[in-house]
Amino acid sequence: MHYVCLENSEVTSILNYRPNVPSSIEVVEITQEKMDLIEGGKYYFDVATKSVILRPASELQEEADAKANIEHKEFLSSTDWKVLRHTREKALGIETSLTEDEYLALEQERENAARAIR
Repeated sequence: MHYVCLENSEVTSILNYRPNVPSSIEVVEITQEKMDLIEGGKYYFDVATKSVILRPASELQEEADAKANIEHKEFLSSTDWKVLRHTREKALGIETSLTEDEYLALEQERENAARAIR
């Protein structure tokens, strides 16, 4: 069992033991299954209904989009050096570390990542 502590219509903590709290703090008992849902990130404890409910789809989508944007930006940042190295090697007339096909595939991936950023 887990215990949700409510104070001033807000969740102040969720504990895995029954807390000894003042009467001004309401304690609601939830099952391990409900706690697992909350920890999964798609559910939350609703103070008004005193139950665990699914977060709105729009909120979940916003979170997924933000995560995807971060991943796309990290990919672009982490591959900048490959593009710069290839460009330098070509400018110097030396053998490139990437074949032309590998370079074009990398640039296509980078373009897709850049277009996906919202």
